[in-house]
Amino acid sequence: YYPNPATAQYSLGLQQELAPSIVGVFQYVGSGGWNQPDQRNINPVPLGDLTHRQALASGASANLYRVYPGFAVVNQEENASNASYNSMQAALRIENKHGLTAQFAYTWSHEIDIASGDLGSTNPAGGNSWVSNPFDITYDRGSGVLDRRHIFSANYVYNLPTFQRGNLWQREALGGWVLSGVTVAQTGAPRLVRYSPDVLGFGGNAANRPNLVGKVSGARTQQAWFNTSAFAAPTAEWAGGANHGFGTAGKDSILGPGLQNWNLSLFKAF
Repeated sequence: YYPNPATAQYSLGLQQELAPSIVGVFQYVGSGGWNQPDQRNINPVPLGDLTHRQALASGASANLYRVYPGFAVVNQEENASNASYNSMQAALRIENKHGLTAQFAYTWSHEIDIASGDLGSTNPAGGNSWVSNPFDITYDRGSGVLDRRHIFSANYVYNLPTFQRGNLWQREALGGWVLSGVTVAQTGAPRLVRYSPDVLGFGGNAANRPNLVGKVSGARTQQAWFNTSAFAAPTAEWAGGANHGFGTAGKDSILGPGLQNWNLSLFKAF
C-alpha cells in the first residue's frame, strides 16, 4: 500500500491596531497529512490462533505458525498513517511605546499522529515509524512526539527611563540603560509507557502498553513525575483479556516536564 503521501497547511487570521504602536493578532493555523509512512510486521501469528500465541508468550518458536509459515518477521513499509495539527495563536506587538518594543505570543495546539518518525527511525518517546499493533494501526493514534499543548514566547527591548531627563552628566553617567531579553515557556511532550513480558504471542515486532486504571498525574518531582499505580498489567486474550491482550493506555498517557528558558541582558549606551 504505497500511494503518494500528501500534506496540506492552512491558516486564517485577524490583525488589528489596538492603539498607536500596538497591534494584536489572532489566528488559526493547521496542517494535515495523509498517506504518511509507517512500518508494520505482516508475518505475525494469526489473531485467532490462541493456542500457539499462548505457547509463544512462554518462549516457543513462532516461525511454524506465522501467516507465512517458515519465515520470520516480515517488515512492510507502507503509506497508511495520517497526522493532524491544529492551533489557535494570539500575539501582541508593541513598537517603541514608552520606551518598550516587544512581541508576546501564545499558542494552544494539538498534534495527533499514528507514527511520528520517518521510515526506520526510532524515538525514545515511542513515536517512531513502527506501529505497535500490526492488526490495527489506530492503536497508536494519539498525541505525537511533536505535540506541545501550550507555548508562550516573548522578546522585548526596554529603554529604562531613569535619568533620561536629568542634566548632561546624569544622562551620560547614570542613564542610557537598556533591558532586553527572550523568554520561552512550553508544556512538555507526551511520553510512552510500554509493557513486558509478552502477553500477545505474535512472535515479535508488536509492542504492548499497560492498562490505564487510574489518574496518571502525580507529584511531578524528579523522584516521582507521575503516578505509577495508574498502570496495571494487561491480560492475555487466552485468559479473558480484551483487545487481544493490548493494554488500554494511550501512547500519550504521560506528559513529560515542560520548559522555561530566559535570556536576559542589561547594557548601557554611552
